[in-house]
Amino acid sequence: MQNKGYKKMTSEQTKKRIVTDTFGQEFELVKKIGQGGQGVVCTTQVDNVLVKMSTQRDKDKKRNWLEHVHWLMRQPLEQLNIAKPFSRIAMKGNNFGYAMELMDGLIPLESLMNETEELIAAEGSPEHYLSTGGLKRRMTILAKLARTLSDLHARGLAYGDLSPANIFVSENPDYSEVWLIDCDNICVNQRESFDSLVDEGKPGRIFSPGFGAPEVVNGDSFVSSLTDAWSFAIVAMKLLTTNHPFIGEGVENGTLEDEERAFKGELPWIYHPTDHANALDEDYPKGIPLELVALKPLSNLFEQCFNAGKNDPLARPSLSEWAEVFEQLAHMLVKCQNNECNASFNFLVSDGHLECPFCGTSMNNSQVLYIRNNLQDLSILELPNTTIYDTYVDTGYNQTLNIGETIVIKNSCPGSMYWSESQELLSIHFSKEGLEITPIGAKSFEMGMGKNKLQTFNSKTPIPASTRANQWLLIKPIVETPEPQIANLFRLRW
Repeated sequence: MQNKGYKKMTSEQTKKRIVTDTFGQEFELVKKIGQGGQGVVCTTQVDNVLVKMSTQRDKDKKRNWLEHVHWLMRQPLEQLNIAKPFSRIAMKGNNFGYAMELMDGLIPLESLMNETEELIAAEGSPEHYLSTGGLKRRMTILAKLARTLSDLHARGLAYGDLSPANIFVSENPDYSEVWLIDCDNICVNQRESFDSLVDEGKPGRIFSPGFGAPEVVNGDSFVSSLTDAWSFAIVAMKLLTTNHPFIGEGVENGTLEDEERAFKGELPWIYHPTDHANALDEDYPKGIPLELVALKPLSNLFEQCFNAGKNDPLARPSLSEWAEVFEQLAHMLVKCQNNECNASFNFLVSDGHLECPFCGTSMNNSQVLYIRNNLQDLSILELPNTTIYDTYVDTGYNQTLNIGETIVIKNSCPGSMYWSESQELLSIHFSKEGLEITPIGAKSFEMGMGKNKLQTFNSKTPIPASTRANQWLLIKPIVETPEPQIANLFRLRW
């Protein structure tokens, strides 16, 4: 419930609402941008500073909340895209809250998701889905979100109340920045067996309707990394397809009690392999089909979470698993060459024919390169009866390069744990004129075509399109190291 102060803040009255933090800094509450069960989040007159004010009426609960915020300010949240509190609002009357920093140019993910769902339903077209970044941007957002949550869990903490209202993303669809706000629900990630031993950082059972794990909704467990994993999977499903994983035809056309049963985990998920009691309406399908946006590695994670993981939280994929799959698949997308579409769609390695599932435009393999990320271990040549081909080690990670685009090759593969932090080695630009390879962190690179001997290059090197003959092009960055090591080796058909 809102108190009189918040009514003043959200009305059209001209009276300013000013609050002061414990350092004496005054903040004008300018515009409400979010509201949850515990408070209201507002912009202020200070760039990149938000203030959250508690709407809790019970004084003891307010003080407990403020003590939790004080505990949160001491937690190791550095280098995470989380809007950490930097000061508390001075206690004056019923004013309780905190100030936090958030980069500008962001909007709630909730607004993007709701607008996309409404326009697809109204227009029967994925145009808005594509114009707001399509599949590639959504996968990139989810990869960054999963990695942030995974890093948070690695620090012994759980987020607690993950929902699209608490996730902020770039307003400009050309960018994919991700930040978490409303972080006062962050708590110690622990098991119920020793909850009673923890005073500070104790977890609760708060959740956003539709995004809470069944065990939290039912009041059986507190929030943890396992409940974060459930909430993340629902966010991912809705962002990719606009469909909630537990709102099928029966729930859509049913009663409020049916929806409550679904959120409590009493109904199967909409893509259950055998139980179709809560499936989508086949005659009037909604949103984006899951098979269009999720290759097997991703659809397997959804099945694992929403089927086996519904009643067994330990069976749910971890956030690091989600991050790895999204990072890998985001680098395996094909860009439609129809300028009126420009959609991104999944690349099927075994399929020689490429067709955009959004507009039907046919493409050929000459417009996209499939780069195999290998390692090369030359010590294998010391074994009897081995050749240079035996030195190639398949990492299982690969990526695509679309015509007209540039990718940066790093020391780790997309999808591996340290990819985002790893050293940039070289860039590859692909155009109608051919390839252009530029060393970045690598001092030089070796390159060869077919069975030709590798040659060394130490500057930007063009490879004309006229040399393309469906042969293996090998690219090997050279990095100075004190000890010999297994080297990166990239192979593609050129």
